[in-house]
Amino acid sequence: MRKIIKNLLAIGALLVGTGSAYAYDYGVELKWSTDDIAQVLNTMPEQRASFKKLVESGKIKDMFVENSKVGGQKTQLLKFVMEADNEQSVREQLAKLPLYQQKFVTINHIQRLGSKWLDNTPQANNFGLTFIWKAGVEPLEIDRVLGIDLQRVIALNQVGTVTSSYINTQDLDNGVVRPTYLVAVLAKDAEQALEMSKQFEAVTMGYADVQVEPLGHKLDMSQL
Repeated sequence: MRKIIKNLLAIGALLVGTGSAYAYDYGVELKWSTDDIAQVLNTMPEQRASFKKLVESGKIKDMFVENSKVGGQKTQLLKFVMEADNEQSVREQLAKLPLYQQKFVTINHIQRLGSKWLDNTPQANNFGLTFIWKAGVEPLEIDRVLGIDLQRVIALNQVGTVTSSYINTQDLDNGVVRPTYLVAVLAKDAEQALEMSKQFEAVTMGYADVQVEPLGHKLDMSQL
């Protein structure tokens, strides 16, 4: 376990030191830009085939679906995690896909997640927890808390509560850069997900704020 934690902290150090030369994982949230469900359905076979190529190439790390509507008709919309050199690279790769070329969807939000290091794929509701260090916490204390919380993430992944986890970095107000973490957890709603975040030392000690985002149902990409 200690070796795993050391390796994860080394990943964080790598993210700090490599800058733009390192390929990161980016969370992508889409939104519909059409009310014509018939056009969307007609484009879907070509869209699936093109997107599957990204999955097979290893560019897509996670996929989630959530319920949405197009022109009042119920359908589903993807949220996914994509590997790229930078945000512009994400946009350029997605611009080649049929739904984007037809302007049926647009990118609503892109968030850099860091580097994926844990995975699990149950078919249930997922919520993303993003931990953000507060100002005034000493870097050595952050390192201590990271060691505790990364062990907690591993334990929750083993029992299936955490379905994915990413290591990222955060610039502190004193110019120091430290690893931070983002996890996808199983929960019935956002309130339960936020309550689950209180298991982490960073939250218990009052060192970090937590952002909660609904992700939807995680897809098993091996079954695509």
